[in-house]
This record gives sequence, C-alpha cells and structure tokens, in this order.
Amino acid sequence: MRDRWLILGIVIVVIFVFWRASYVPPGYETIKYETVPVLPVEEYDPPFLEIWEAMEREIPFENETAKSPLLVMEFDRNGSFTYIQFAFFADMEGEPWVHSAFVLQNGSTYLSSQRLDYRPPHAHPLGALAAVDEIPFDEISYGMKGMSLKVFYHEQNRTYDDTYKNIYAVENGTLRPLEFISFATTEVWNTIEIYPRDPPDGNRTPTTIDEDPRALVVFPPREIALAERVLYAETNGTE
Repeated sequence: MRDRWLILGIVIVVIFVFWRASYVPPGYETIKYETVPVLPVEEYDPPFLEIWEAMEREIPFENETAKSPLLVMEFDRNGSFTYIQFAFFADMEGEPWVHSAFVLQNGSTYLSSQRLDYRPPHAHPLGALAAVDEIPFDEISYGMKGMSLKVFYHEQNRTYDDTYKNIYAVENGTLRPLEFISFATTEVWNTIEIYPRDPPDGNRTPTTIDEDPRALVVFPPREIALAERVLYAETNGTE
C-alpha cells in the first residue's frame, strides 16, 4: 500500500512538472512553427540575411512594424559559429509579438513567436542585421576559445574614444577604424560588440567591453549617421 501511494505521488509530481513546463500565462501565447528551414553554413559567413528571409517566409508578421534587433551568437576558435539567436518585435494582425530564430551549427533553424504587450521604440532590425552580415569575419582573431557577438541597444548619450582599443565603422564589407565617436540623440542606437570568450589574463573576466583590448565595437551605417561627431583613424595618410 505504501509503495502504491509512493508511485502515485511520483506520478502527480511528474504531471505537475510537465504542466508547468508547457504552461503559458494568459496573454502570452506562444507559436512554434513546424517548418524547420536549413540554412547554408559556411566558415566565416554566417547566414544572417538568410535568417531574415526564412522568418519572412514562415512567419506572417507585419514588416513595417518590425523593431529592435536582438542578436547573440558564438564562434568556435576556427571561426565557425556554434549557434545564433535572433529575435525582433513585430505585429501580427495588429497585435504585438516577439519573433525568434535559433540556428544550430548545422543550419537547422527553429522559429517561434510569443505574444507580448510591448512595442519598443527601436529601429527596424534589418539594418543592424545587414551590418553584421558586412563584417569580414575571416579577418578577425578568434582566440583560444572562440568569440561572442551581441547586438546591444543604447538609449543614453555616450562617447567612445581611445579608452576602447578597437572601434570601427562597418562599410562595404570592411571595418574602418575610428578614433572617436559620440552620440547625443533621442533615437535608440545600436552597437555590435565582439569579444573573446577566454579572459585576457587567463584568470579574470573583464566586466566591461573597454577592459579587454581584444574586443571590437562596431557601428552600423545608421549609427554613423546618427552620431553627433565621428573621427576616423588615419590610414595611409587619410582621415
């Protein structure tokens, strides 16, 4: 009898765990799309624009309402990506949703949408995604353990100077070095930040991007246009 009650208790716990895992609060409906696109996988050439095209095909979002690029990815030491997470906000049938893509190393791409009562005042995601696609990843050092890449958004004024060892504008598939860039705008602006996964001294992980001289801060064309002041580094006698 005791064993029977024990088994019943275990069954109840298992059912509760699965219910909690699948439960979505009211107003936060989630859609997981059955189609799993397989995107091209090439070394130093992650499928950024292909992710956007796959989401356009499979998700009926309203393109003109798309906002706020959210991008996180990891590279191994050889320059191949291990995964990509990309998301953005866009309406479906007039209601706000966040749409996500998770890309595995083999190119398999899992898409989902979640209903959220939020519309961020940010830029269209395709601009930042296209800028990341322009980065020459074959010219980047990946360190001993690979690199991480993230797209950040900023809502406050800020200045980047020689405190940051590697600041760049991405232009036509190249990284153009900057000496100085400052922002004084009411617009939300983005940075693309690439940094090693291994600490610079083998012990302590940097707490901010400017503490690691190997880290790169890259500014898309939109952000260069929004900047209050931009000073390019001298290269071959030009500025």
